[in-house]
Amino acid sequence: MNNPPIKHTTNFKKPNIMSCDITSGFTLGCRDNTGGIKSVYILSGSVSSVVDASEGLINAVSGSGTFYNFELFRQTSDYSEEVAVVPENGTVVYNQTANLSFFKLQTSLRNQVKVLAQNPTIRMIVETNNSDDTSKYIYVGEEYGMQLLSGTGATGTAFSDKNGYSLTFTGVEPLPASFISASNATELAAVLSNFTLA
Repeated sequence: MNNPPIKHTTNFKKPNIMSCDITSGFTLGCRDNTGGIKSVYILSGSVSSVVDASEGLINAVSGSGTFYNFELFRQTSDYSEEVAVVPENGTVVYNQTANLSFFKLQTSLRNQVKVLAQNPTIRMIVETNNSDDTSKYIYVGEEYGMQLLSGTGATGTAFSDKNGYSLTFTGVEPLPASFISASNATELAAVLSNFTLA
């Protein structure tokens, strides 16, 4: 006589992941995207508060000081953000990197590089080559700041070689960088309450 197979039932408790559920998908949209960055604004001063219009989109930054604009020649500089996950520790961090290229070794730029290298908490706004009000400006180093950790000043060899600085700013944040709700310098100035743009 054959015995019927024994059925095993295991009750696994589903982990509570509701807070980690996504809320929307992604569509390709129009081909109106442009790579690279146009300039960066670096803060000399302090930030007291940041207000989000929605998750990841800033509509007010308060504090005092000046955001100085550093212009970049097209297709020479970039910004990137690496998602670093360690499942064994249950941690996620975001490594932010801005590689910036500046032409011509000169006293004024030399002096700015010296100060930037000494500053352990740099707040920076990266201006991309996009033009809409949700992807034009990225606020970098919001919680812990960026640092100038490596760079090179060089004359080059040939007449056509680069003479100038290549600087790398890096930071580690608990959240991805947010965008600023602005599509031009006038709108950016309105978001940066009590700051000066120079």
